[in-house]
Amino acid sequence: MRLDFEQWISQKRFSTNVTKLFNESVTCYKHSAYRASLLFSYLSFITIIKENIIKSPKPAHLPQGRWDDTIRRLQSDDTWEATVFQELTNSSSPIFPISEDIRQQVKYWKDRRNDCAHFKSNEIESHHIESLWSFIKSNLSKITIEGGKENLLNKFERHFDPTFTPPNADFDHLVREIDDTVLPPELGAFWVELLERIDDFGIYFFSGSPSVRIVGRILRLCNGMTVESLVSFLKQNQHDLSVLGDDTTLISYFQYTAEEVRGIWHNRIWHSKPTALAIYAILLRNDLIPREQIREAHERVIAMIAGYSPYSDEIHVALSGGGFGETLFDIAIHQQRLNDWYHWVNPRADLLAYYIERYPLHEETVEVICEMYARSRYSHWLGERIEKMFADSLSKKTEFHQIAERRGFTIPPELAL
Repeated sequence: MRLDFEQWISQKRFSTNVTKLFNESVTCYKHSAYRASLLFSYLSFITIIKENIIKSPKPAHLPQGRWDDTIRRLQSDDTWEATVFQELTNSSSPIFPISEDIRQQVKYWKDRRNDCAHFKSNEIESHHIESLWSFIKSNLSKITIEGGKENLLNKFERHFDPTFTPPNADFDHLVREIDDTVLPPELGAFWVELLERIDDFGIYFFSGSPSVRIVGRILRLCNGMTVESLVSFLKQNQHDLSVLGDDTTLISYFQYTAEEVRGIWHNRIWHSKPTALAIYAILLRNDLIPREQIREAHERVIAMIAGYSPYSDEIHVALSGGGFGETLFDIAIHQQRLNDWYHWVNPRADLLAYYIERYPLHEETVEVICEMYARSRYSHWLGERIEKMFADSLSKKTEFHQIAERRGFTIPPELAL
């Protein structure tokens, strides 16, 4: 049976030596040789640290002589292990900017390593190995020369640099490191720097952009505390609707309150025009707008949104199911009768054409359209869209003519068969 820890090892890019040591540890664990397993796991861990120090540049705060001496001792078979332990536990002149808690845990596992190497009386059982593996998985990404957060930011930046990484390369492994690498108090600053680094234009959420892609993966893959921090950051900085405009299925992660939902459709949706109706549709589909506010919400959205119409069947189904079409008919046809052609009809020509095309025609709708063409001034923008629609859809044109002929309305020449 393949262990979870084996899966974790396979996802990492460890050196050949480290991978061999880890595999030896797993083999010993499966055969109940727990002392050997713990010893190999500990050696794997400190070998990783040794390799990371050797390949890293000197920290700016460290004297050159101190750094050179450390590298020299790491290259000696007699002193490398003790040197790694010394640097991990050194808090007075540290190479690693890690917490005191991690330093104390390293000391604890060094003691357990000695129990195994010198066959001391302390028992070593399977749970000791599993705890060590958990420690390694949780803290390895934090133990870097520049610090865990900075190291992870550098890895993200490199991943989204096409010089080093293909555009569609998977980055889930980096997202999963956030939980274990970035401390809760650091998360707010981490979001700012991460999103500024991965997008050429800074924090700029447009469809398919690195910012949108990475936010979606974090929401889906990270733990509750990380997700809550990111959601709070997005809401506070008014980025949440940009994310939802790109992927409306993420709405459940935002846990909007009733007041926040009202703020979206009453004011904020105006700033998301290209995707405004998609965002509004997802509010309706998830029953986030109280029934007694839906008519008010429809009226507000129709008043604010101009120049756009639903661009998918999914949006149409949500809008029509929520009674949006009936409200649009009442305002545009029944109340206004398409009269305010310049200020009201022209900006909503696409939305009105969508309504005429996707909803069954009322007799009053046919009557008002016929009247519109008889006026000296009317919305030619809407007229052009209706004429194109009828040219593309014989069934809709036939429906229009049948109603007009039955009621005796004069059919405009532009719409004649």
